[in-house]
Amino acid sequence: MFGTIRAIDSNDIPAPFNLLLAHHSHMTVAMEDFHGHSVSLDVVNVAPDEADGQKSYTREILLKSPVFNDTAFGVPERLDKTRKKNADRVVQYGIVRIMTDCLPEEVVARIQDGGTPLGRILIEADLLREVRCVCVFEVMPGPYFGELCHGPENQAPPQTYGRFATISIKEQPVIELFEVVVPSVA
Repeated sequence: MFGTIRAIDSNDIPAPFNLLLAHHSHMTVAMEDFHGHSVSLDVVNVAPDEADGQKSYTREILLKSPVFNDTAFGVPERLDKTRKKNADRVVQYGIVRIMTDCLPEEVVARIQDGGTPLGRILIEADLLREVRCVCVFEVMPGPYFGELCHGPENQAPPQTYGRFATISIKEQPVIELFEVVVPSVA
């Protein structure tokens, strides 16, 4: 089970989650700025689809960073003996649905390659885009989220927060995002 999700007002998101979620920017950039390091991408699952004659590409992802801002989550910096030095830690969980017919072929190819975070690809392609935070939510993580984001030996945080967002390209909605911050756990 992934967990329980409940929509909340953006004013009810505590720090530092509010800085990471209540904005109209790419989460790739927000995570890199917050943790002080570039993020990498792990694609967990992929599901190409077609509905109403429009092709889409949906994937479940993790963004990872070798640097993690523990202190912002109220966890003292620590040497975690169970992790290798400089091992990447999950900083974000997400599901993204992309209308592939609405993007240039070379952009779609880079996205489907799975080697670069979506935000970085769109920024580098210099597409006229608008990121819109539609709503924010609280997540009470279940076992699936905990194991995927923290590994089988660790447990999920008691709660975290996320957002639903859209990205429009040339004023046309092209991408739907479900993004969840993965906080540090003590």
